[in-house]
Amino acid sequence: MFTTTTYRQQGKLRGHYGPLYCIATTDDGKFVASGGYDGTRVWNLKDLAQISPRPAPVGIRGATSAIAWTNREDDPGELLFYGTVGGYLVCWRQLAGESGFHEVYSNRLYKHTEILGLAFDPMSNRLAASNRAMVQIFAISSSTEPRSLYSVAIDHFIPKCLQFSGLPGKQRDLLVFGNHDGKMRVHVFRTLTGSLDVDKQLECWGVGACIGDAVVDNRSGTFCVDDPDTGVLIYRLEDRRRMKVLNVPIEKENRPRQVRFGDDYRAIVVGSDHGIIYVFDRRTGAIIDRLKFEEQDFVQAIATVDCDGTALIFAARSGDAVEQNDIMIWRKAAGRPQSGPTLREDIVNILQLIIVLAAVVYVYQNGQMMGGFIELLTRRNE
Repeated sequence: MFTTTTYRQQGKLRGHYGPLYCIATTDDGKFVASGGYDGTRVWNLKDLAQISPRPAPVGIRGATSAIAWTNREDDPGELLFYGTVGGYLVCWRQLAGESGFHEVYSNRLYKHTEILGLAFDPMSNRLAASNRAMVQIFAISSSTEPRSLYSVAIDHFIPKCLQFSGLPGKQRDLLVFGNHDGKMRVHVFRTLTGSLDVDKQLECWGVGACIGDAVVDNRSGTFCVDDPDTGVLIYRLEDRRRMKVLNVPIEKENRPRQVRFGDDYRAIVVGSDHGIIYVFDRRTGAIIDRLKFEEQDFVQAIATVDCDGTALIFAARSGDAVEQNDIMIWRKAAGRPQSGPTLREDIVNILQLIIVLAAVVYVYQNGQMMGGFIELLTRRNE
């Protein structure tokens, strides 16, 4: 049995039934959205309660497969998008002065296949969505429904994951991670012009590994890929050079796991096939903690957020035979501040310095007295 040393379980979000496939939080950690077999739910993290009213249940749309908050700074209410296995893109909006969310948009993407990925870029107010047939870019406005800018179909390619990227001096690009003719590829598209020209693809490169999920850190110019056969692979975004491999044990089967940065990008969090969340130190690659479920089940749905300066991790089971399914919450344990010594330590250090100085003065003064006494005895003997 593992004992957590860095993170402590804070609570649970109760209400889901069946496997969960995705979890996402607002940037401030105020709201948590989760989706899976029984649809989408929204939670208030302050009291760990599910928010109502809640829009329509699963119905013909199917289970929820992807979630993304838009987190617009100029929008007074929160805006949540989710995709379903039936190919529907749905939007919930929190209306001004209300605590609940209401459905304001629902449309089926091309080919009506499962939506695999959603990503929002706050710098360009663009939402990207992908299913098994295409990638589509939308412009998001605070007052109107999503406006489709362009769609791109990539032959022999399954776009598993979407991530926006913006290196210094470059425009906003969309990275599309997926499988191409048996080789794992990343396609890069420019997203700002909004033209319908499908020649927007900038480049395509391989990462030499299976791709189950991916996440990008634009601040440091790195990205992580979940390789179901190995673990987490860390690459440099500028030249795609592999920098580190974080091994994750496989006990049952090598199914894809979600990977996330955590603790202000100092940690990397990934699921497993045996009910353990692995937390790695990003810099050293060492395991910081192992967060254990009671059941040794497949864990795919993961989310991380820094709330009031404290790192939080959310996770739920994604196994095929899950019934009641609680979302577990872990909080990083408070530690000693890293900025400098405490007031008590300062006082102790000053007292120790005073004692040392007093000892030096004492030795010096007694040394002078002893020298004078010896000199007096010497003169008498003479």
